[in-house]
Amino acid sequence: MPGLSENQKAFFHREGYLMVPDVFDDADLQPPIDDINRAIDERVATLMAEGKLSRDYAEEDFERRMARISEETDELALSMWDGRLNGPGFFELITNDKLLDVAESLCGEELIASSVYRLRPKIPSHNKSPVPWHQDSAYFEPYCDKALVLTVWLPLVDATEENGCLWVIPRAHTGQVLPHRWADGKPYLEIDEADLPPGMEKVCCPVPRGGALLLTNRTPHVSFDNRTDRVRWSMDLRYQSAALPTNADITRLAGESEPRGASPEDPDFVPIACFPPEADFLVRSRQRPDEVVDSPAVFAALRERHDKTPLTPRWK
Repeated sequence: MPGLSENQKAFFHREGYLMVPDVFDDADLQPPIDDINRAIDERVATLMAEGKLSRDYAEEDFERRMARISEETDELALSMWDGRLNGPGFFELITNDKLLDVAESLCGEELIASSVYRLRPKIPSHNKSPVPWHQDSAYFEPYCDKALVLTVWLPLVDATEENGCLWVIPRAHTGQVLPHRWADGKPYLEIDEADLPPGMEKVCCPVPRGGALLLTNRTPHVSFDNRTDRVRWSMDLRYQSAALPTNADITRLAGESEPRGASPEDPDFVPIACFPPEADFLVRSRQRPDEVVDSPAVFAALRERHDKTPLTPRWK
């Protein structure tokens, strides 16, 4: 696809989000699904050998199998949460040209991607499934608060209100990063209800399989419980301009950020990346195409060797 239209870009910048219903076809989504299914098969065999699972539930389809397994144990789901898997299918999706066309429309032609994605198997009625209200900027270096770090949230199945699609607060991205705290017993930052922007509507954002929900890093969003008997599989990916702080191994062009200063208290401080714990890589470039990462093996090695520099403790 040719990227976003002018009307779509205007909506995104005004509202802070945009649902694009037709980014991918089934063939685009199959590689990461194949990676997931292989990982499930491997982990199921181990759980059965350890006596933690009675059978493999191989007769169930992609949406139902993890739900049935999780009725016996949630160990499988937790072992696959976030960016733990590292198959070539995930790299294919992150570097999919249709998706990069969309990201380039908003972030520019010198495009950086994060090597760490979030895989979310939202299990029915599971205590880790709901994700509280937050802004992605709350996890990032404050230096990048006013810039665009694009989140692409994409379901591998139809995402509906019933199975836990995202909700957003439109136009709240034009304000500041709201106060966050660490959620009790969960690895999430959250915004207290009292700190949400008063009087602003909350919009439910269902996304069909093949579509994507685009968010700015300052758009408040939330995901409630899955009230169905099937898993809502989704991924979220991040893209940004190479002009922003990045730990990608690239030649710096004129005007691009370079690390400076010893600490955030330094008035000239520039961090090494917007989110230092994760490895960035150049995913599209007109001016340095030879530095684009185009190999799943290089991508996997990048993830393995990255020094997971601690996050700035903005929330203590």
